Amino acid sequence: MRTRTPVAILVATAALATVLGGCSPSSSDAGAGSGQKVTLTVAEWTNPGAVEFTKELNAKFEKAHPGVTVTLQTAPTANAAWQQLWNSMLQSKSVDVLAQFAPTQQGFAPDYTNLKPGGSSALVASGQLTDLKDQPFMKKYDPEVQAAAVGYQGGVYGVMAAQYVGAGGLWYKKDLLAKHGLSVPTTYQEFLDACEKLKKAGITPIFVSAKDGMHGGVWQGIANQMIMKGRQPSESVKVSEDRATAFWKGTQSWTDPVYREISERHTKIMEYIEPNASGVSQQTAPGVWATQADNYPFLLDGSWDGLTIQQANPKLNLGFFTLPGTDDPAANRVAFKPDLTWVVPASSRHKDLAMEWLAMFSEPGNYKKWLEKTGSLSTQTAVRNTELPWMDWLNTHMGDAFPQLSDPWTPAGAPIDAKGPDLYKMTPIGGDSIDTILSRSASAYRKSVGR
Repeated sequence: MRTRTPVAILVATAALATVLGGCSPSSSDAGAGSGQKVTLTVAEWTNPGAVEFTKELNAKFEKAHPGVTVTLQTAPTANAAWQQLWNSMLQSKSVDVLAQFAPTQQGFAPDYTNLKPGGSSALVASGQLTDLKDQPFMKKYDPEVQAAAVGYQGGVYGVMAAQYVGAGGLWYKKDLLAKHGLSVPTTYQEFLDACEKLKKAGITPIFVSAKDGMHGGVWQGIANQMIMKGRQPSESVKVSEDRATAFWKGTQSWTDPVYREISERHTKIMEYIEPNASGVSQQTAPGVWATQADNYPFLLDGSWDGLTIQQANPKLNLGFFTLPGTDDPAANRVAFKPDLTWVVPASSRHKDLAMEWLAMFSEPGNYKKWLEKTGSLSTQTAVRNTELPWMDWLNTHMGDAFPQLSDPWTPAGAPIDAKGPDLYKMTPIGGDSIDTILSRSASAYRKSVGR
């Protein structure tokens, strides 16, 4: 749902801490419809399709609520601007509907770990968000999906409105594949063969922003499919929990054979990426890729960037699929990531209006427009995925999709290596071998948990 950059968050300007004007200090929505002006404040990170939709919804909400003005605050996720904005708005109690990244159950480690929740999870655990479980509009959403995304101790502390394919997501140019007699690969070996054929034809197969870590999607995508092979989609949350427990107790490690095989497969695919990928920015990658119709058949990027790609080249015959990480087509399923989640801070000064805004957002007609603007996969049970042309493959394969696996638990401040292999340093982007990288990660994890 955003221009994604997996780089570390930096400090943004202090100007964002200014308290927004117009909010009544009293609770609720005294004055709405009575002539007294009320300002409802909505905040989300910068994403063209999402922001465009939200502005349209805000205008519709104002029309239905005389005397209410809806103010939209946005900031990009890069360089900590978004985190700084929402932190300052919560501190000043000046936001009523706030976008957050779904914490998922990974954010709530078992008590025996003594790990404290952070980020969105900390807001939930500390009582700073409102439980929405019993709100009528929540009936439109899949309760299991919502509970997995933002559930805590029986409550549901948000509306997870967007989910995307990130790990292993591949955009492709349909006409370019057809020109070389290729169709969408269904196995890992077929994908390698397609890349080799394209390379021999003088084409660089894969464009990716390795500068901002997007090449990690190869490793993560393969890992999701290999580890979930033979399991039902509904088991993914438990698989993540079992793996995290095994890591914590020392019965599983980054040096286990499965992670070496994942790394080997990752390395082979990386041989087909743009040679200068380490200098490619994630913010520019989709547009650059879209405009080069005769090169780079594949773009490694999340499904959230559809609008950006189409705006850069409206004539592009665009497709999307998931990198096949195994040689078993049935195991190469879609792994999606819970994403933008609307929450209502406990400090909201207009909580009733916030609930009405979420109810309007959740109306099937409005929600369908949200899907069309953002390219999100639907989280409502009665509203299916959009008819965007590039979603044909996803629409066919969502029946057995599953939430992507989460990383093992690590204490705050743990080194990057503890969370998994440092793919910036692994060959061929970096100079370190697979064994060196995995050994370093295993050692870092053991030290981070005091073992």
